[in-house]
Amino acid sequence: MTTENQLDEFMHLALRKRLSYREDILLPHVVPFLQAHPDMTLQHDNATSHTARSVHDFLQDRNVSVLPWPAKSPDLNPIEHIWDLLDGRVRARAIPPRNVRELAGALVEEWDSISQQELGNLVESMRRRCSAVLYSWWPHQILTVTFDPLPLFRDTLFHFC
Repeated sequence: MTTENQLDEFMHLALRKRLSYREDILLPHVVPFLQAHPDMTLQHDNATSHTARSVHDFLQDRNVSVLPWPAKSPDLNPIEHIWDLLDGRVRARAIPPRNVRELAGALVEEWDSISQQELGNLVESMRRRCSAVLYSWWPHQILTVTFDPLPLFRDTLFHFC
């Protein structure tokens, strides 16, 4: 396969992924839900399929509010911690899944077993996570134990966390 063919195939896959996200997830599920709940905002990460111009325009055309999201910030996204929890639970099973169908079933079972308390703990941890991100933006020399930058960054905190 030539480099040109590889590039064509890559571009085709990238386009298909964007279209799949838009057509299979946003259009039938996310957009109707958010249009029915206009006070809610969509939060998705900076995956290429989420940040594509076509996806941005698609959401904007449908008046979907999207939360700005800092690059390379998976710790701020509670779903990343849920994926880790699911991964650990599936790996800890006495009999591991042997194929994709069993893996899908195991993931659904483990997803259903996540308690409201566990989800609440993740939500409660967000202030600490946001604080850690804000503190990391400040030079080490000016931080003190008594200095709290959160009041200074309330708008930023609102947008990112």
